[in-house]
Amino acid sequence: MAWIFLSVLPILLLPFVRGDLVTAALGDTVKLSPQINCGQRTAELIRRLSDHSSVRMAASVDGVLQQVEEYSLRLNISSSGIFLKNVNYNDNGHYEFSCGDNIERIIELKVVFISNISASEGEPRKLPCFSLTQGVDVKFVQWETNGQVVIKVDLSGNVEYGERFTDRVSLPPDWRSVGDLSLILERVQLEDQGEYYCYVQKDSKERGDPAAWRLRVRQERPSIKTFTTPSRHTQRPPAHKEPLCISIPVFIGIIIVILVVSAPLCIWIWMAPSVS
Repeated sequence: MAWIFLSVLPILLLPFVRGDLVTAALGDTVKLSPQINCGQRTAELIRRLSDHSSVRMAASVDGVLQQVEEYSLRLNISSSGIFLKNVNYNDNGHYEFSCGDNIERIIELKVVFISNISASEGEPRKLPCFSLTQGVDVKFVQWETNGQVVIKVDLSGNVEYGERFTDRVSLPPDWRSVGDLSLILERVQLEDQGEYYCYVQKDSKERGDPAAWRLRVRQERPSIKTFTTPSRHTQRPPAHKEPLCISIPVFIGIIIVILVVSAPLCIWIWMAPSVS
C-alpha cells in the first residue's frame, strides 16, 4: 500500500506546489524546459490537468525523448530545449518532467490573451489592468516585461522599480480603493517595446491570472524646418552714375565727320533744280 500512496501523493499535492512560472501569449511558442538528460533512465514529460488526470506528451524511446502522436505537430524537442508551439488556452496547467521515478522539474504554464497597444517615442502610455482589491487579501501588484520587474507595489506602499523604469512608471494613486492597477508609463522609449504582464498576488500560494499587453513603439521622426541663411555678401549701395562728359576735341571731330558725310548730299540736293 505504501507504493500506491507514494505514487498518488505528488498528484494530491500538485495544486499546492508551485513550479517555475512560465507565461505565454495565446498562439505563441513557449519554451517549457531545457533538454533533460536522463542517461539510461526513462524520461517522460507529463501534463497534469486540474481534475488530477494526466496526459503524456513525450517519452524516451531508445534513450531519446520523443513526442507522442497527439503532440507530434506541436511539441518540438531539440538540443536547445523543449518547445510547445501554438499554445491555446487549454494548455494552462502544470507540466512535469521526470527521469525514472524522480521528478526533475515542474513548471506552471499561464496562457493569456495579449492585446496590442502602440505609442510614439517620448509620449506617455497607460496599459490597463483591473482586479478586486477590497474584501480580498492582496499582497502586492507587479508588472513584468521579458521576465524582469517593471514595478512592484505592496499594500504598505513599498515600491520596487525595474532598472530601466525608475521614475518613469507608476500605478494610479487610488489603485487600492478602485481596483485600477494600470501601468502608467512616462516618456516611452524604443527599448520599452515588448510584452507586459500585470500580476496580482492575492495569497501566499499563487499569483492571479495576468493581464497582458504587447507594446509597439513608433520612432519619432525629426520635423523638417526651413531656415533662411543670410547671404555672406554685403550688399553694396547702387553706384552713383556720373553725367556723360565729352571733351572738346572729340566734339569737334564728331562735327567734322558729320559735315564730311553730309556735304555731298547737300550739294546734290542744291544742284538738282538747276540740272532739271
